[in-house]
Amino acid sequence: MARTPIVYETTHRIAFSELDPFQHVSTGNYARYFTDHRMEGLARYAGWDLPTLGTLGFMTWVRRMEIDFIRPATADQEVSITSFVREFRGPDAMIECTMTDAAGTTVSTCLMIVAHVDARTRRATDWPDDLQALFFEPGD
Repeated sequence: MARTPIVYETTHRIAFSELDPFQHVSTGNYARYFTDHRMEGLARYAGWDLPTLGTLGFMTWVRRMEIDFIRPATADQEVSITSFVREFRGPDAMIECTMTDAAGTTVSTCLMIVAHVDARTRRATDWPDDLQALFFEPGD
């Protein structure tokens, strides 16, 4: 039975300091946008703000990000980012992220792979079922 993922959503306004010489968002900022989006979402939707993260007994580690640049984002543009956990594979959470402009046109996509790491051993371990459940609608 397929589970319904909880979708995180945040918005961001592009600042001058985030632009390259061609007035487009510089490449490295996309990774920051997607990472900050997930952290804001974890605080808002799962209650995992920065102080709480240090008490959970595990850490998360962004193992890989695959970013597709589809359309340029420019100065003072507002973009929305949505993301959800598509699936878990052992220690890895496969997270799909989409950045859209105000018209709903996709600007960029990202596949973020986040590992669950035991805080004591500092080794990747499978995501426990109770933590996986936090990323899907109840009752699924």
